[in-house]
Amino acid sequence: MGLSLTKKEVAEVTGLSIRTVERHADELRHPDSGDDGRARFDLAKLPLAAQAAWAATQKVIALPAPAQLALALTAPIGPNLTAAELASATKRLDAIEPLLHPAKYPLLWTQHRQSRVAVVKYLADAHKTKPSTVYRWLKLYKDNGLAALVDKDRADKGRPRALNDAALDFLLAAALPRKGAYGTLSVAEIYRAYKEERTWRAANAATPLGEFELHKYRRYLDGAGRLTPDAQLPAASANTFRNWYNRIPEVVKVLGRDGDEAFHNSQEILSYRDLAAIHPLDYVVMDHRRLDFFCLIQTKNGWTLARPWLTAAIDMRTRKWLSWIIVETPSSDSIAACLKRTFLAHGLPAALYWDNGKDFRCEWFEGPHTRTRQAAPIGNLGSAWNGVLDTLHIRVHHAIVKRARSKIIEPNFGNTANFDRTLPWWCGHRPGSRPERFDDLLARHERWLAGKIVEAPFPTIAQVASLYNDFLHSLNEREHSGEGMQKITPTGRGWLSPNEAWERLIPAVARRAVDPVVLQFCFAKRREITVRNGEVRTTFGGRQFHYRLAESSVKLMSLNGYELQFAYDPLDLGTVALYYMNRFLGLANCIELRRMGEDAFVQDERDRRGARREVKKFIETVHQQVPIPDYQTRANRRREVLPERMEPERAAADSAVPAHIQDAAAAAAEDRGFSFDAAPPTGAALIQQANDDAYRDDDTFKFFKGD
Repeated sequence: MGLSLTKKEVAEVTGLSIRTVERHADELRHPDSGDDGRARFDLAKLPLAAQAAWAATQKVIALPAPAQLALALTAPIGPNLTAAELASATKRLDAIEPLLHPAKYPLLWTQHRQSRVAVVKYLADAHKTKPSTVYRWLKLYKDNGLAALVDKDRADKGRPRALNDAALDFLLAAALPRKGAYGTLSVAEIYRAYKEERTWRAANAATPLGEFELHKYRRYLDGAGRLTPDAQLPAASANTFRNWYNRIPEVVKVLGRDGDEAFHNSQEILSYRDLAAIHPLDYVVMDHRRLDFFCLIQTKNGWTLARPWLTAAIDMRTRKWLSWIIVETPSSDSIAACLKRTFLAHGLPAALYWDNGKDFRCEWFEGPHTRTRQAAPIGNLGSAWNGVLDTLHIRVHHAIVKRARSKIIEPNFGNTANFDRTLPWWCGHRPGSRPERFDDLLARHERWLAGKIVEAPFPTIAQVASLYNDFLHSLNEREHSGEGMQKITPTGRGWLSPNEAWERLIPAVARRAVDPVVLQFCFAKRREITVRNGEVRTTFGGRQFHYRLAESSVKLMSLNGYELQFAYDPLDLGTVALYYMNRFLGLANCIELRRMGEDAFVQDERDRRGARREVKKFIETVHQQVPIPDYQTRANRRREVLPERMEPERAAADSAVPAHIQDAAAAAAEDRGFSFDAAPPTGAALIQQANDDAYRDDDTFKFFKGD
């Protein structure tokens, strides 16, 4: 209920006599005063100066807020205030509190003889301000509450003073290049184009624009086809342009200037999975990786060098490497072999999660020659499509295209990259990173092919497969730092290995087995089919099937007339995979495509698409409204305003030349036979006269002249 003071303490902090305090005892009495006859006075009812004086004597850091003020702050009073704004508003409310509630401060009003003017003057002095300011605070609070006590920002805050709307539109449109434009402009180039555009608009302010300019500047034209005064661009410095260029949202600049890929990599929202909440075999993640070394691969023409590929499957929860295969080229065969090993060794997973952008064309191991499989005739089909995945109740999830971070197997491939560096055949992930010793290996390989040495410098692909078997088994025994992999040890916290996490968690999972005969996985047979009317039509067993991409029913319309690779499984005709130019295009299904079931992932994808759509729509709107002349138009405008060349005037013959020089020149002219008053000789005449002077006595010259 607040602090209470004695009669003597009140007299000391207020500077009044004890008799005066006794006269106002009823007004200042504390509610918790006892019945012992000793009066106790409420500190909150004293003037602010008296409260501050008592706090200084008691060395109190802060006083409890009055009850009425705390109640006002907890009530909804309008817009939210920052901490600084709330502190400023509270300080001003304390200043006008005696004016709002005079009954709570009787002693203050008594000291000033109940004069409102005197109280206002006292409050102004106490808070180091003017009485008019106190009156203004009181009026603002009565009209609009506590939020009105905060100083308002100036009306033009957030807008430049040197640039008008037309200048801002020009800066925004120039910073976001159009599709097919001549590159992106730097801030210096935008500023140069701005000055040229400003000069051109000023020169054509009173002239009706031509047909070409009418379309580009239609936003800034009046009824007569002339530029309005609002279209004129003000003078501004390069620093101003740079400052306001930096204020353009980064998402807009990245998408408009760097493209979709940069926008996806740096601006879109991310989905963070709760890996500790799932169980083993809930998701099996698969992908390919090209190894960073060369090995020997046997072909029908002999041995050749090639970088092998690793096709692997990893458990999302425990990070355990479930199965893997080393092949020359990744294909549907390597995926099927890896899946069959996983199903037979560990059981059926609840879902499969793999990439979209890898090359799944089937190639045999003997070389790069592509062979196609001949599909056997399909018998009569029932009314329901019961494929392998549906029969086994395995869902298929596809990672977002060009999102390496969406698959947990990608960071785990970093361990394989580090292992490749330790091998003597390491070549790096690109030609520029190859070590110096690699040239010696190639020279030894050439000598081995020629039969000059016995031992091959490179291993075979079978030896690489055996080497990677041991390495990936060892990875399953190493500690793995990651979400959900922590454990408690006697010395603190440690990390579980994939095998240890698997052994702890797999007993709680109901594992499902499958007959090996049933494992005839999809993506084994292919056809070449032309897209017609935005769909793929094919015939199986005399029946025609229509396939469309479930994610977008009109996506295939952009490929009308093009041939696609149609990958299917005879046992799962309800789901097929489409490839265009050896790249995965998407899954097509006659029924609704199976999707991720979590609401968070669905909402994240909606937000990504919505953001991308809105930004693109914004850029298109800017380009439709703001004219930006191209580089050719600007070059033509610069040529039109080039200044004419000024020729110097010929000086008069009788200019300030000394008389003796003029006499000497006249005498020389008489010897040569010409006068200064005559027209100046031509270049040909001067050359002929020089020849005559040089060869006047030359017999050969006279011979050629015919003398």
